[in-house]
Amino acid sequence: MKKLAVCLHIYYKVQLREILKYLRNLGEVDYDLYVSMVEDDAFIVDAIRKNFPKVQFFVVENRGYDIGPFIEFLHRINIDDYEYILKLHTKGKKSQNWTRLNGCRINNALWGKILWDSVLGAKNRLTDGLQFLDEHKNVCMLGAKYCITNNKKNYENLLSEVNKVLLKLGKEQVTELSFVAGSIFLVRAFCLKPLLKYRIGDFAITDGWVKEGTLAHVMERVFGVLGQEIAPAKHGCFFFYFLWNACKRFCYQNKITSKGAKMIKICRIPVYVKK
Repeated sequence: MKKLAVCLHIYYKVQLREILKYLRNLGEVDYDLYVSMVEDDAFIVDAIRKNFPKVQFFVVENRGYDIGPFIEFLHRINIDDYEYILKLHTKGKKSQNWTRLNGCRINNALWGKILWDSVLGAKNRLTDGLQFLDEHKNVCMLGAKYCITNNKKNYENLLSEVNKVLLKLGKEQVTELSFVAGSIFLVRAFCLKPLLKYRIGDFAITDGWVKEGTLAHVMERVFGVLGQEIAPAKHGCFFFYFLWNACKRFCYQNKITSKGAKMIKICRIPVYVKK
């Protein structure tokens, strides 16, 4: 049995250099690397293959954000061949909106940085995570501590849909759950076998304007249920990132409100609103 399967979905191609930097921290772990894209790109293929000659690429429909391609990946491997699976994906950075997770406000750029740092932010990050799972058999999933959430506000509106998926998967219904918001995590492979009942075609075509409510968003919560007990991975210090972002947010905000209006705030005072 191979130790690890690494699944990387690349949508934001501009992040290639950053991705390669992180992937070098895979180190000497016994792994297979799989990379999915929504269209063939010879430059990306050549750049990754130059550093990782045994990488396997596949092109998928642009369905279900990073979740649909991950489901397709599970069908392309034999899950029983692996002990662990590392799920990775690019994350857009240009959104002006902020997300609150565990009391911290983060923008998309910082969110992605935290997620990647928790699994590949240093040369020993992955080996530490694998060793932790080897030693703690009760834990099935590792993710960034800032992104592991059990706050009902982050799932209660999708709970009925989560339970519909769990019913299809032959799992018990839940009234509460935890999950890794952002879906970058290290997980025991066998936990994901029930997901083979889904295919990428079950997911809607990706629409960047839809921020919630799709099967992909539901499945993100389902991952947490299947992952059973989730533990925080070791990662770097983000105190100064949070402080800097808080200062920037106080001074200037350019956001889309819950009602779809464009709003600009300076020192928290609305100075422009366009419906």
